Order: sequence, then C-alpha cells, then structure tokens
Amino acid sequence: MLFSSFSLQEATVFAKEHDFKTEDIKEIAMKMGALDKVNKSRPRTVVITQGKEPTIVVKDGKVTEYPIIPIKEEDIVDTNGAGDAFVGGFLSQLAQGKSVDDCVRCGHYAANYMIKQSGVTLTDIPNFS
Repeated sequence: MLFSSFSLQEATVFAKEHDFKTEDIKEIAMKMGALDKVNKSRPRTVVITQGKEPTIVVKDGKVTEYPIIPIKEEDIVDTNGAGDAFVGGFLSQLAQGKSVDDCVRCGHYAANYMIKQSGVTLTDIPNFS
C-alpha cells in the first residue's frame, strides 16, 4: 500500500495547486487517491488529518471518516509534533500488516498523547499487540 498523509492545510494547498476545483475535503481526498501512479499493482491510500475534526481516509475509492480521540482544551499543552506522531503511530501498525482501522487508531493515540506533552517527549510506551 502506498501511503500519503496530509494535514487539512496541506491537502487544501495541494488541491489548489493541482486545480481540483473543490474545497470539499472528501472530494479532495478522492481525487488524490485517483491520481496516476507508477506502480499500479497496489492502491494508494490517502490520509488527511484535520485537527479536531475526523481523519479522512481514502482506500480503494472509498472514503472513511475516523473520529479523533476527544481531549479537553485545558489538557492541550503543545500541538507541535502531533502530525508526526500520528504518522509514526499509523506507520508502526502498517509495518506490522495491521488494518487501516488499527493504523488510524494508533495514529490518533500517538497524536493525542503528544499534544498533552511539552515538546516532543515520550514517557510511557503503549502495547498495541
């Protein structure tokens, strides 16, 4: 599976630069997923994170929304590194052959954990077996 991950802002700029003629994030994700690629033997998976809004995933021409893990505003310490944490969590499960659902779940967990920290720190390591 080819994996492309974008923040909402990155996806919006990408759509504008590629003249997608839409601002609808689901439609943007579908158009990204349909872009030509060299290796046609595997589908492209597009993941768009949207901060407080659900994560959008397109795989095999289907859009799926994944609600984030809710967090109280007062528990948010620093959002730096949240996107990278999401990607790291997602890819850690993808490398183990887990489902997209599990990949997103782990990505959300990692991002949620990270925004509760000052700076990019990891003090306890979860077991996702």
